[in-house]
Amino acid sequence: MSVQQIWRYPVKSLQGESLDSTEVTDVIPGDRGWGIIDNQTGHLLSAKRVPRLLEGQARIIRDHCVLTIDRNEFSSEEDKINEKLSDWLERPVTLAKPNTGETRNIEIEWDDGTAEILQDPDVFEFSTAPGWFFDSSSSLNLMGSATLDYLEKRVGPGSGDVRRFRPNLLVETEKPFEENDWVGKSLRIGTVEAFVKKRTDRCIVITREIGEFSASRSTLRFLSEHHDREAGINMDPTQPGVIRTGDAVEVLEAS
Repeated sequence: MSVQQIWRYPVKSLQGESLDSTEVTDVIPGDRGWGIIDNQTGHLLSAKRVPRLLEGQARIIRDHCVLTIDRNEFSSEEDKINEKLSDWLERPVTLAKPNTGETRNIEIEWDDGTAEILQDPDVFEFSTAPGWFFDSSSSLNLMGSATLDYLEKRVGPGSGDVRRFRPNLLVETEKPFEENDWVGKSLRIGTVEAFVKKRTDRCIVITREIGEFSASRSTLRFLSEHHDREAGINMDPTQPGVIRTGDAVEVLEAS
């Protein structure tokens, strides 16, 4: 097995950037390093409630972030960046980096994937990890290539698009959902070691419009009916290092 793709998402819920290599500490540096805050509620905005965020893209150049919105580029260092983002999202917002230990609340529309049409969903709030804009207690997400290929064939075009699932690592695998068997074990990827904490519980985000593919509930319904609404795995780095595309992925024995 080897690493096919590496992804970093500099701004929470915006599309990210493909990397040839990355350092890994307790996170991929810069991953979810910025977020867009609703000035009225103080909430961190997420595609769980604001699908339009997925239309934007972000990449890091040196120590600042460049956002691409409607084919226009904006720097996080611009004086009017918040004004431009507010115009785009039609609400007053602020682009921000989290302070040490800071948490922010995120809203989510609860969706178990079983209904053909989602109507009047319940809305819940939960907090980010302290000091990061992650909405999970794990900082690395991995998908197997065979899992995405399987979804593409079984559910339809775009269902297995990597952009829909937003993993940090896409790893070449032979069997669909092979990565499920790694839970409770550690992986050595390049010079990094990471503990596989759990399978990834998927939410309403994978139903949103992604690039040229329209919004669709098919993938979430399929996962809910056949795979406990899970796809991919969440990991915690235990040994820092560097990961490069093409690096071997080794499953270590459980300690």
